[in-house]
Amino acid sequence: MNNIGYRIFVIGAGFSVPAGLPTAAELYGLVKSRIESVYGTDTKFHRSLDEFIDYKQSTCNVTLTHDDVDLEEFMSFLDIEHYLWLEGSDTLSSKGNGAQLLIKKFIGQIIHERTPVATNLPQEYIEFAQNLKTTDVIITLNYDVILERALEFVGKPYRLFTHRFKSTHDYGGTIDDNKEEVVILKLHGSLDWFTNEDYLGSIAAFKKQNYHELPRDPIFNNNNKYAPIPLVDGSRTSDDPLKFIHRLSNLDSFYENFDPPSVPMILSPSHMKIVYANPFISFWHGLGMSGGFNLGINIIGFSLPEHDDYLRVCLYKMIKNYLYFQWDFTLNGVEKDNVKIVDYRVTDEAIEQLKQTYSFIDEQKSAFYLKGFSSDAVKFLFD
Repeated sequence: MNNIGYRIFVIGAGFSVPAGLPTAAELYGLVKSRIESVYGTDTKFHRSLDEFIDYKQSTCNVTLTHDDVDLEEFMSFLDIEHYLWLEGSDTLSSKGNGAQLLIKKFIGQIIHERTPVATNLPQEYIEFAQNLKTTDVIITLNYDVILERALEFVGKPYRLFTHRFKSTHDYGGTIDDNKEEVVILKLHGSLDWFTNEDYLGSIAAFKKQNYHELPRDPIFNNNNKYAPIPLVDGSRTSDDPLKFIHRLSNLDSFYENFDPPSVPMILSPSHMKIVYANPFISFWHGLGMSGGFNLGINIIGFSLPEHDDYLRVCLYKMIKNYLYFQWDFTLNGVEKDNVKIVDYRVTDEAIEQLKQTYSFIDEQKSAFYLKGFSSDAVKFLFD
């Protein structure tokens, strides 16, 4: 048994399903219903939806209704429109256009509502957190805070960024490795992350105009109502985009608003999300060089969709390093383990599809558990 860690865990949506969180397929209908309950049906979301439906009919000869739209396809359409400023001056902000902003904030609200408090988390999450070591790294593609709640419940320290620094300079810094913490890298952002970059820009603009009051902001100038705290601490380089990101401590208070007053820092659930990755780009740095000296790589509930080539490249490089660089490497008597994959597959066809997806992994050095994430899956991962 590996009781010293040095493992990499890659976590997808299937990790969170046993806690009651919606699947990607469920999310579109839930978000659409929530937007309509708050704003009705005459919104930027619905106008964009109509345009997308017309686009699919005109370019692909595909007939859709409002109820059978694929969320990721729709968000890809919106991402292209926004990123290229195809709407010109109607492009609202760097966070997205009107439809994107509505979708993101209600994705955050719905996932928050479905996330159990720590004392109500299913036992498998507590067991998973208990088994983690402070030498382990979690790479998660989920927006939720299940893992953070489980680690806090068992009293295990963690951080949400790659490195702490003792000091920094123009080209990097001196790493501070004095704190033992599980590292969680949320590559797609998190429902409790918000940026103060626009707020700081507004303050600077006010000062230039000799206007000395602070600009309004629902989070950063609201009597500390939601208690934002910086995502990172310690010395950081001046160009680090993470320094603008804050976590909300009073998340319940924020999302209990009928209409949440701000948009969380999450990448759209689209095929084009990588073009918005810059705020979290440091999470990716060096991942392609990792794996060689790790003692385990485990993938939980991530089916590696065909359109996620950026993740496929990253996993391919990481796993190739793991399997083919010093496979006989040992540390304190612990050897490398098989690449372990936990997923939920019932039919032979679905099982074969998953194995084809991960066919770049040496069959002799891989192991599968296909009954979903559970206490038995935790035993499979850690034994």
